[in-house]
Amino acid sequence: MKVLITLFLSLISFSSSKNTNSNLGMYYYLIPETDTGCVDDFPSGLSYFFEQVGGYDEYATVSQLENELDIDLSLFQNIYIDDKSIFEEMEKYGEIRDAEEEFKKHAEKTKIRTESMFDLLLIFKNKLEKNRDFANKIKFNSNKELSESIRTLYPPEIEYYKNGKFLKDLDALISIINCYKKNGVRYLRLGYA
Repeated sequence: MKVLITLFLSLISFSSSKNTNSNLGMYYYLIPETDTGCVDDFPSGLSYFFEQVGGYDEYATVSQLENELDIDLSLFQNIYIDDKSIFEEMEKYGEIRDAEEEFKKHAEKTKIRTESMFDLLLIFKNKLEKNRDFANKIKFNSNKELSESIRTLYPPEIEYYKNGKFLKDLDALISIINCYKKNGVRYLRLGYA
């Protein structure tokens, strides 16, 4: 699976290098198992928050808050890749045996119980509210070993965490997931494009 994620991130990097504005266009999106009337725009600030792990590892804001609040948010790194050609390419180069089978496994593995995501988001919000000074504990771009281009790819945005917008976006995502629950959506996936 690590090979698959690496290949996926490499393809993203390759396609983003061809388009200078692509950093601004990469975002998480929700894929419910059935259509609903729910507003389902993944808040862009939260998308940025969760995507940082790819470039910053333990220095990502999400990783720092996981440690500070003693919570596991890795559920949000469980990204669904709906492009079968990636699996076919991996089969072609001998990284996997059967593209079709691996794609099916991937599709099953990336299914997230709606209730699980909802519960996790409520726990996260509760921990943030109990630790109101969480923003002051975040160290932005603190890894001096990262190249300057990576450290400045996503400049520090401490105000997003201090001014309440982060919690507002978290509430928006909780509302979306709650709407899914009310509409009978038992499973969803996270996409990233």
